[in-house]
Amino acid sequence: MAKTILSKPSIFEPYGHSDLYALDNLYFSTLREREVWDFSRVREFSALNLGFIFARAEFSWKKFQSEIEIKNLNPSFKKGICLSSGWEEAPGLKIDSFLPKIHGREEVFQYSRLEDVSEEIPFREFFSQEGFVFQGIWKDKTYLILFSNIHSEDRNLPSVIKKISHFHSEKKSSGNFFLRTEKQSYLNFLKPKESLGPLFLQEKKIDQDPFLFLSLEYSVTPSVC
Repeated sequence: MAKTILSKPSIFEPYGHSDLYALDNLYFSTLREREVWDFSRVREFSALNLGFIFARAEFSWKKFQSEIEIKNLNPSFKKGICLSSGWEEAPGLKIDSFLPKIHGREEVFQYSRLEDVSEEIPFREFFSQEGFVFQGIWKDKTYLILFSNIHSEDRNLPSVIKKISHFHSEKKSSGNFFLRTEKQSYLNFLKPKESLGPLFLQEKKIDQDPFLFLSLEYSVTPSVC
């Protein structure tokens, strides 16, 4: 009987919203040894949900050497994954759906292991070799998500935030950035023609090993001639 109870999976049911604090509280919550994620309530493809689940799966694989099972993906989310390349390399992820290759269309997202990346990627210098980058464009929004397990003493968060400020000024972007460690989260809403505004800071309980997670979701303001 005890063995049956221990083998019972923990069920997670994410929603399709883009509230970063809600995503943070769900995807960076305490890990369970066996997890099943039911995506039936995520009705549209969400690059943010996919980026966050990549990070959680990597945590699970490193801690338990077990895979997170994803089930009940709707057609829109399946299409988004099928238009992504490299996602099969993500550790700790098992998708319980048939995902066909879409021929004749270019992938809109790219998942890469940081240890295999040779091209220049914004903010790459702040992340260790072990981790991933997930980037692409979806519905006129650009997404850049970076994750790595990293020692606390190796991080330079003021420099990360300073570079984000420069990035925002150069791009004249609108959107948001979200920076997360095992101890804090930082959220800022990017607004055109404004410098980097106030940071929304939340202190977090230490439930994970040291890590750094950066999510940028932005649109570039068109130039006025």
